[in-house]
Amino acid sequence: MPSSVPMRGLRMEDELYLKLKYLASKDSRSYNQEAVHILKSYVEKYETEHGTINVDTDALYQ
Repeated sequence: MPSSVPMRGLRMEDELYLKLKYLASKDSRSYNQEAVHILKSYVEKYETEHGTINVDTDALYQ
């Protein structure tokens, strides 16, 4: 079943990409799931230290 989550592009060096793939396999995740997990963790840590980041997702589709 196709995902309803929009696809986003990300550019990175080969070495970082391969390291993320390695970490993903260790956590039994896909590369994409691992990247999302890491990014969510980073944002949660930031918001814990600095407060909630308010965003308007409707602005993406206007």
